Amino acid sequence: MKLTPDIVLDNIALLIRYGRLVTPTWTYGSETTAPSAGTALVTVSVPSGKQGYIYGIYISAGEGNDFKINYTSGGTAKSIRVSFAGKGTVLAVFNTPLNEGLPADAGTNITITNVNAGSSGVVYQAGLLVGFV
Repeated sequence: MKLTPDIVLDNIALLIRYGRLVTPTWTYGSETTAPSAGTALVTVSVPSGKQGYIYGIYISAGEGNDFKINYTSGGTAKSIRVSFAGKGTVLAVFNTPLNEGLPADAGTNITITNVNAGSSGVVYQAGLLVGFV
């Protein structure tokens, strides 16, 4: 079987960018108005027999709040806090996974939650760029 240059280049780009042969995909939660404290704004399930790596986040909120990226690694709950001083949006893509060395366990969820309740009429939305190996 002859490989075309596009396939070879795609595989090399994935290995160089992510350090492993993985194709991360975005999952976006729906817009949520005035979410209660601890609401999962987006959830990604790690398939059985795989480990989950977080390659990017997207969070948008119409007010300041704290957010947590939650997952389980080695049977222990982990969280990474992201703070907003005011309303805004963050979109970040990482060359090295945010949870490198502590991948999400198979069969668990990776979520982004808001820490404090959202104000009336204020819209929130989140997304995760996750890859599985």
